[in-house]
Amino acid sequence: MIQRKQTLFLLLAFVLAVVCLSTRIGTYQAVDGAVMGNIYNLFITDGTGGRHFSTWPLMAVLLSSALLMLVTIFLYRRRPLQALLASVAALMQVVWYVLFAVIAGDGLTMTLSAALPAVCAILCFMARQAIKADEKLVRSMDRIR
Repeated sequence: MIQRKQTLFLLLAFVLAVVCLSTRIGTYQAVDGAVMGNIYNLFITDGTGGRHFSTWPLMAVLLSSALLMLVTIFLYRRRPLQALLASVAALMQVVWYVLFAVIAGDGLTMTLSAALPAVCAILCFMARQAIKADEKLVRSMDRIR
């Protein structure tokens, strides 16, 4: 199971999603460059240290996609379902960016952590392609027998 490349892709995507969940994804700055607050997946901190939980949809989408990636790893015996779930996980990363754009608004400086869901989506797509290749190989072996 672990030696398959799609498993490694999904495992790496899961780890990157967890890293994105636990780090700052942006900073709100005023015109003069002063930091007005930080944005995380679960909350936004303001200049006084208060937390506003208006970004909880980001956390919900990223957490559910990370769990979906982890579950997909263990479905290696059911390749068509595994390919479908990898596609759904990649689509959830796109949904995360749509929510991020809606919630963030203007004046946000993104950090490197905000790019991690895009890398996760690419890794999920690569895993899907590898799963499809495995399925094609298995079907060709069945035809030979």
